Formats: sequence, structure tokens, C-alpha cells
Amino acid sequence: MIVSVQLVHSLAGHSSDVNCVLFSSKNQSESSLASCSSDKTIRFWNLDDQSSKTLTRHTYQVHFLAFSPETDEKENSIQSMASVSTDGTCLLWDLSSMSVLKEYRHDSGSPIRIVQYSPDGLLLATAGDDELINLWDITTSSSRPVKVLTGHSASIVALRFAGSFLISGSFYGDLKLWLIDSSFTGHVHFEREAHDLGVTCVDVLAPSSTSSSSDSSYLVASGGNDNQVKLWLCSSNAKRHLTFVRAMKKHSCAVMCVTFGVHELLASGSGDKTIVIWNYQTGHAIHQFEAHQRYVTCCAFSSDGQYLASGSNDRMVNVWKVTYQNPNKCENKQDKEYQITSIDQWDKDMVKQWLNDHRIQLTADLTGADLLAKSDHELAQLFNHHEPILIEIRSLKHQNFLKKMSLKKTTNSSSSNDLVQLAIPNEFLCPITHEIMRDPVCIADGYTYDRKAIEEWLTKKKTSPIMNSSIKGTQIYPNKVLKMLIDQYLQQTR
Repeated sequence: MIVSVQLVHSLAGHSSDVNCVLFSSKNQSESSLASCSSDKTIRFWNLDDQSSKTLTRHTYQVHFLAFSPETDEKENSIQSMASVSTDGTCLLWDLSSMSVLKEYRHDSGSPIRIVQYSPDGLLLATAGDDELINLWDITTSSSRPVKVLTGHSASIVALRFAGSFLISGSFYGDLKLWLIDSSFTGHVHFEREAHDLGVTCVDVLAPSSTSSSSDSSYLVASGGNDNQVKLWLCSSNAKRHLTFVRAMKKHSCAVMCVTFGVHELLASGSGDKTIVIWNYQTGHAIHQFEAHQRYVTCCAFSSDGQYLASGSNDRMVNVWKVTYQNPNKCENKQDKEYQITSIDQWDKDMVKQWLNDHRIQLTADLTGADLLAKSDHELAQLFNHHEPILIEIRSLKHQNFLKKMSLKKTTNSSSSNDLVQLAIPNEFLCPITHEIMRDPVCIADGYTYDRKAIEEWLTKKKTSPIMNSSIKGTQIYPNKVLKMLIDQYLQQTR
């Protein structure tokens, strides 16, 4: 399988890290997309005009979203969505009215980092910094969990259902397998060093979608801080265990997200700013591309596999058109000159060849530089609002922009405010708000926070936002050195 991707939408709106992107499971197109961010908001994107509708109920960063699954009993549009946040809440949303139906909290009040619906849509599983998994029956009015699973010894950041099983992963590096249809609250299988530097993400492929599976095992993909993607089989028979299949190595930084697609493909995003598309049956990397200017924190395929969405702490949501080709149909076919040349280097003959391949005739002789210089309005008029060609030009423009930014970075010659904004040092960002600290202060855990954010935190909790451990005393000390550095940085960016 030969895979190519083209950027079709680059969505700006979030003011901090994008933590999760998700296509509707019921809509087979690219038009139903949600994202959440450390800016405390959830956005629903209209990809026709790139506008968005914003939900603002959470009071701290929103970590994860989950749509209710499609079932035979639900033939209408999506019924609900769950969101979880550092504020310690899981909110259940009615998507027809965009209102909150229910609110769930762990007894600890700790941040919740991950949420998933059971396959039948009747249960929610939530987990986070208190190292517990809570199961909630959303068909009842009760605000108490029906089951609490214990056994992890670090923050739980990955969670997926696999039939009657639940798979979880933590910062400790372990994967655990839990049996849901049982009164037993302990794990039934434990991979102690699934990723020795910490698990970051998990996704599950159901047996019916695994073309070569000879039994009813679920295929599990996990990613970790060891820069690896690993595959496992989750047996649904009496053995109840995970079996290691293979490790896949291509990323140069931590793997931050994994998602299964169609045609035996899996995508992973990383701190190296790239997305790799893998053939999970062979373990081979099919395609790797730079998706963002900073870490790729999340990615998701549309259910038909035609689109791939990605999010990053560059604050952008990108949507990519994915094209698949059978390699047998491409034998002896050489790339045309314009296909291996950057658009800013296209001469008139390359532009003509490109247009001919799209069956478009123009009387004007244009170069690639001429196309880059034209506004979106001018291009729409030039090509008579031909949407496919306009989408491709936007993609080519974006690729050219990324190339220029990369060159500017390597030569240290950029003075663009946009570039400076993308290069904000992480130590200048508050761990709670993920925004630049205006008044940095230290507390007893040894970390620095923005004064307003930590004062608000300590009125509700007596724990470290980072370590989740109790704090002895609530004294606050100004971090004058960091304050000076931040002020100097802000002066340079004005």
C-alpha cells in the first residue's frame, strides 16, 4: 500500500495546547470534528467554513474527549460526548443541545486525564492522577461509580475497552488488563515494563476489523516515552492476557498518540513533530511526514479512513486528506518533475503539467511563485472555484511555509512574531494554565506556577498539581529570576 497525505484544513482557534482530536464515529466524512485544549475549551469544527462552536464549562485544561459509540439502537446523530479535565470533572454532554447532562468526580478530586465509553455505550470509564479507574453507569441518575479498579501506582493516561475487557496504561510504564463483567476489582493481566519510560497512549482494533485475525483477539497498539509503538494481542478466551507482537521504531522522540485506520494501517504522532503511518501487519513504516511545528499530541482517523486529524502544542488542528494506492498499479511509474519539486521552484512547464494532470486549461503562463503570490480570492476566481485544485494549492502553500520556517530556524534569521510565539520556552508556561506566567511563584513541591492559578488551585486542593502529593504548607515565594527572564522575552516579542 502506498499512502500520501495532503493538508486540507489548518484550524486556528485554540489559545493553548491541543490535547485531543476526534471525528464523529457516526459521520463517515470529515465534517464532524471535535478538539479540546489546555485553554479549558472544547471546539466543534465546521470544516466547510473553518468556523467553530466553543464549549467553556471546564475550569482547567481539558485532556480528553469521547463520543458515545454507534449502536443498532441509536440510528440518529450522536447522542452524547464525555470530556475530562484537570478540574477533576468528567462532563457528559447532550450534543443536540450542547448542554451538560451529568457531572462525575472521583472521590479524590484529582485531575481526570482519560475517558472512554464501553462498546454498548452504557458505561463510562474514567482515570487520572489518583491511580484509580472509575466505572459509571450513565443510564442511572446516580453520581457514584458502579466499580472502582485499583492497582496502578502512577497517573493513568491511557484507557481503551476491548469487548468485556478494559486496557489501561500509566506513567509507570505498565499495561493492565481488567475484566469488566465481574465483581473482581483487580487486574487479570499485568505487563510491568510495556514501555520502560512510561506509557502515553493506547488504541484497540476490534477482531471484526482485523483482516488476517484467525481468532477473536483484539489488536492493541501502545505508545510510550521510549519512542516506540508496540503491538499486542488481547485474547478474549479464558487465558485473559496480552501477548506481545512487535515493537516499531521510527520516531526520534516520545510517541504521544496512536490511532488505527483502514487498510491495515496505524498512525502515530510524536514529540519529533511527525506522524508515521504504519502497516501494522508487517510493522513497516509506510509514510512519515512533518505534521506540526511542535509536538504532535493527538491524532485520529475518520471512520472511513479518508481523513486524518492531528493536534499539537503549536495550538493548531490540522486535517489531512489520505490517499491510498495499490503499489501494483504504480509499477514503472516515475514521479513527474513537479511532484518532486517544491512549488516555489516550479517553472511554467511544471505548472502546465500539473494543470494538465488535473484536466484544467489556463491561457495565462504562470510559475509556482505566481501561484504562491495570489490570494485565496484571486485563486478561486482564476480556477473558477474548482474546490479540489484549491485544496491542493492550500496544501502546497502550507508545505512551502513549513519549509521556509524550517530554513529560518536553522539559520537563526527569523524575526517573525509567529515564530517567536511557536518557540515559547516550556519553562515560561504555567503547568496549570499552559499560558505564559505573568507572576511566577514557587510552592513547597519545588515547582513554579502563575500566582493566580496556584492560589485558585490551593483554595480547592492541598496537593501538588504536578506530583499529586500532599503539600506541607501553602506558602508562596516569588520566582524573581524567572520573572525577569519572562519580562525580557515579552519585550523582545513586541
